Amino acid sequence: MYMNITNHYNNITSNKLFFSGLAIIGVLLSHLIHVDENNPAWRIFYPGFVGVDIFLFYSGYGLCRSFERNTLKEFYARRLKRIYPMLCLFTIATYAILHFLQRKDFTFFDVICNLTALNFWSIGGIKAEWYLCFLVYLYLLFPVLYLFIRKGNNKTIFTAFICLFTFLIIHQDGWFYQCAFSRVPIFLLGILCYQQNDARTYTKGMLFFLIAFILMTVLFIGGIVQKFELVYMAAPYILFILAWGCKSIIKKQARTFNIINFVGKYSLEIYVANMLILQIIPYLNFQIPIALTYFISHIAITPLLIGCNSILKRL
Repeated sequence: MYMNITNHYNNITSNKLFFSGLAIIGVLLSHLIHVDENNPAWRIFYPGFVGVDIFLFYSGYGLCRSFERNTLKEFYARRLKRIYPMLCLFTIATYAILHFLQRKDFTFFDVICNLTALNFWSIGGIKAEWYLCFLVYLYLLFPVLYLFIRKGNNKTIFTAFICLFTFLIIHQDGWFYQCAFSRVPIFLLGILCYQQNDARTYTKGMLFFLIAFILMTVLFIGGIVQKFELVYMAAPYILFILAWGCKSIIKKQARTFNIINFVGKYSLEIYVANMLILQIIPYLNFQIPIALTYFISHIAITPLLIGCNSILKRL
């Protein structure tokens, strides 16, 4: 049994693009609930937003490799090159939508706040999404988090996980921070798994998330947290189930595997396209089902973002 767990864990850690592809597909499907509210069938995809948790697990895991192989200056330069072009594109497009479609006013200071991720703290700008600006702060804090986990032992780390998780949950203010801070433990688990490089670490992490789920249930009953935050605690289990369910696809590495890998390669661009489409789709009035409009919009916008991102990275 332990060998099976080890094999599934190895599949998780060695197939980042594949699982990132599945994750972004889950995110797109989960947002159908907001796009087509009159169709209850889309509720089956509700847990798909756990795909963001999978992104953050791989972010924590992958950042360790980058941090160890580069100087601190090179590390931050690479992170800036990774996230900032998409942050700029999203900001420009969002304010264009704000001006031309929503007919709302904004200031130059608002734009600066979004470009610098200061909008995350409500200093200025608009909160059109939380993930990109939260990544900026996770990148900035990563060396501290990496060294903290490296110097601790498992017992200390998981105790810290629980304390941090409890503090963040109780001190949240609105969905924006609920979405962000509730994902900190899965990011830390990614760091821990890289450093320990052992399937047992992942299973211990799953135990932590079970404890966290029980804690969340108590907080949910007390009216402190929202229902969707309970789903976050299933992320390590969902990722493990995906590894088990897709083992034959991963082993064969045939066309399906390659397609999902391709989607995973551009998961960030697809995510940004999704956030923009959620803003503009209320203004689209095509004579086709709204769900079809939703997916066609992704096919149209994502290649543009991929191209623009490629150009900006070369500057």
